Parts: sequence; structure tokens; C-alpha cells
Amino acid sequence: MESVVDAIPISLRGELSKRLIDIVLGAERRDSIPTELAKKIIYLWRQDQLASRAGIQALLEAALMVDAEATFQVCESLGLKEVAVALRNL
Repeated sequence: MESVVDAIPISLRGELSKRLIDIVLGAERRDSIPTELAKKIIYLWRQDQLASRAGIQALLEAALMVDAEATFQVCESLGLKEVAVALRNL
């Protein structure tokens, strides 16, 4: 997962984090996110770090758990086709 996050340009991380938050918060399967991951996301949000490397990684993990297809679509819509392919292969 770390190499996938490293492939995301810093200039796109803010927008990607907003879209991933929408996926996570809007998902019906929110309960499938482990408690520790949810706590990590909340901590990073409080520190205004959701667009950081750690924040993007946590959000990607959570978004993949609740709605993988929407996560792939968001990446592709931002021009991150290689990231979407790499996520599909995890």
C-alpha cells in the first residue's frame, strides 16, 4: 500500500482525501472498518493530516473495505489510473 500512496502526486492528495472521506462516510458498510483504523482516521482528521501520506493510506484502506469499486472510480476520475490498477491488484 505504501508504494501506491507514494505514486499519488502531493497536488492531488487534498482532493483525493475529500473524495475518499465521502466514500467512507456515505457507505452502508461503514461497520466493516476496524475500530483501530477508524480511530486512526479520526486522529489524523483532528490533526488536519488526512491529505498526508498516512492519511491517504488510512483513507484508501477504509474506502477499499466499504466500497472498492467507488474507490477505483475516484482514482481514475482524478487521472490516477495506475493507482487504481495497483489497488485492484492488492
